[in-house]
Amino acid sequence: MDEMVLAVQKWLNDTYTGKSGFSPVPEDGETGNTTVGALIIGLQIELGISNPVPTFGPATSREFPGLERQEDGAEPNNMIKILQGGFWCKGYNPGGFSGNFFGGTEDKVKDFENDVGIEPTGFVSSKLMKAILNTDGFVLSTSNGRQNVREVQQSLNKEYSNYFDYIPTNGIYERKSNKALIYALQHEEGIGNIANGNFGPSTIENCPTLSYGNAPTKFTRILQWSLACNSPLYDTHPYDGDFDPQVETAINLFKEFMTLPVDGVADMPTIKQLLTSNGYTGRSAIACDASTVINQTTTNTLLDYNYQVIGRYLTGYVGTGADRRSKAMTHEELNILAVNGIRVFPIYQDGGYYAEYFVPGRGTEDAWKAIRAANELGFPSGTTIYFAVDYDAYDFEVTNNILPYLAEVRAVLDVIKGGDLPEYKLGVYGSRNTCIRAQSNNSVLADYSFVGNMSTGFSGNLGYTMPSNWSFNQFHETSIGSGLGVLGIDKNDYSGKDTGVSAVNPPDDPEISKEYEAKHNAFVEMGKNIPGLQLFGPELFATNINFNHTHRIAEIANLASIDVEFSEQLNPPSDGGTTATLQVTNDGVNGSLESLLGESMAQFTQKRLGFYEDFIDNMAASIGTGSIQLSLTGSGTNAELRVTAFKEEIPVEGGGNLQLAVTVIFTVDIDLTPVLDAFSSKEVKAAATTLGFVFLLYLAVMHGIPVIATLGVGTIVALLIGNEDDIDDNES
Repeated sequence: MDEMVLAVQKWLNDTYTGKSGFSPVPEDGETGNTTVGALIIGLQIELGISNPVPTFGPATSREFPGLERQEDGAEPNNMIKILQGGFWCKGYNPGGFSGNFFGGTEDKVKDFENDVGIEPTGFVSSKLMKAILNTDGFVLSTSNGRQNVREVQQSLNKEYSNYFDYIPTNGIYERKSNKALIYALQHEEGIGNIANGNFGPSTIENCPTLSYGNAPTKFTRILQWSLACNSPLYDTHPYDGDFDPQVETAINLFKEFMTLPVDGVADMPTIKQLLTSNGYTGRSAIACDASTVINQTTTNTLLDYNYQVIGRYLTGYVGTGADRRSKAMTHEELNILAVNGIRVFPIYQDGGYYAEYFVPGRGTEDAWKAIRAANELGFPSGTTIYFAVDYDAYDFEVTNNILPYLAEVRAVLDVIKGGDLPEYKLGVYGSRNTCIRAQSNNSVLADYSFVGNMSTGFSGNLGYTMPSNWSFNQFHETSIGSGLGVLGIDKNDYSGKDTGVSAVNPPDDPEISKEYEAKHNAFVEMGKNIPGLQLFGPELFATNINFNHTHRIAEIANLASIDVEFSEQLNPPSDGGTTATLQVTNDGVNGSLESLLGESMAQFTQKRLGFYEDFIDNMAASIGTGSIQLSLTGSGTNAELRVTAFKEEIPVEGGGNLQLAVTVIFTVDIDLTPVLDAFSSKEVKAAATTLGFVFLLYLAVMHGIPVIATLGVGTIVALLIGNEDDIDDNES
């Protein structure tokens, strides 16, 4: 907590609470958009602007009178306090929080002007005030800022900021810096009267061609800045505007990385590629992706246009209503492409258009669906499957939603290693930032990136460089061919890092039926929420599972076992014991944890009860309409626990519905207390974690069962949950 930020927050609340447009801010000493927005609203109130909003817009700029050093003895005022408050929130000490603009505040204004990159005057213009009242950084970032990029940003502010607000000078290349570079280029092209920061037709038409011996200084400096912002590898500091051999080498390195002709020339396609995500869309390409099932006629079109690699979808549909059609690859299609020498890279996308798609469990579900589809089509080990993040994911969404989703996918791909299924690599399709984050994550989630550069306005593309592991670069949507051979495609640059697959080898089993596919999809969806299945039964999620057979998926010597069985109806155990059933509809669970636990709820903390409720809710969501059944039989040290998820409505493509009950059977036949020391191997510990979780949950639900008295919930937790820090002292 920052004491001065806290003082600013208290002053804002004391001064403006009750005034139109102002809402009290949290008094937590933490700076951020809320506090800065409140300072802007306070400023607008002082300026007499009706309907204040937390945005420093044109009206605020127009009405702001400017601030400068006061004469000694001058009275304090609120606008100066807002200026000083903005400095404190930005990490500058303006000499106090007095409301007087004296020497200390003037010195800090000059320091800030130096950080911005402009001549220090000590006068606070509306433009400078706008830069103070935001959360942009104007000192070098200690995490990933680069001093040379900061120099570029300061130069842009100094020389071209008549076109734009002051950009951050923290050494991090981002969208504001990107647009400022385009403004600078447009100014030097002589189209400043229509400059807009977008690399449009006029910018393309007036773009220079720069080469050794033929490169005006002003253009070469902008070229050097653009190269430096794209990567330290292309940095030719000092930025003196001299097109020397160092600049020529940097251009060639960039063009080689982006698969442009390596000729030492910075022509329009090169400059546009430096400053936009899609580059010059008229360039040729040998790779593409398409949502249309390819036949021989459209294959001929691909050959006519020299396409050698195509991305195609493993599953799914496009369109709605009468226009709905499958986008999934077929065996016939893959055979045609292989015969004609066109390689394929598989894409998985059955959603992924919004942040809420990427919820816990989705990555596991999607991974198994993709593996099953790829295996059934015959894609061999080593194939990269690209999982789509097909929207403009903000950085916090990448952190909170996308990376956990990809971590789940990676975990499933790691689980199948060494088994009977092909071993697939993980690719990610998304914006530059999404791909960069997936690559730079500590565990290196993605092997390769399929970059969606076609979406030039994405915040995750503007101001971000290309990930070093890019394999395909989607840059332009178009149609090729004519008549029956017309084909809509997205043009892709091709780096050669992932060559795609030249031929597939489908398994000997016949193509799975629509009924099997529907049933298996339902099983995968439910199975991701049933303890034991994901950890111990990865082979169950491949094709060719026998739904008429009970599968032993784990066994720990003679201590315990886990089985899974399937049925087309809900079958309560016939050998006594205790059974509880929760009915599930599309509206949720009919019944509550309280109705099951009764007085036993007092034995558990709210944290633990909330965990149970979330678990049941997640299982119910995967069921839709059906039931969750819990049953326990046994006495003493012998117990059998059954956890059943029953889905009543499973739609089959082409019509009809199926039902499926998935039951996981946990059997224990020993007093577990003495075996703590035996928990040495990773496999046994993993099994213990799952069993402990399940027994803790369901023995609680089946309160009063003799096995509780024998083992004690506390013993089960301590021995089996595998995480003593997560055990509450008062649980028994």
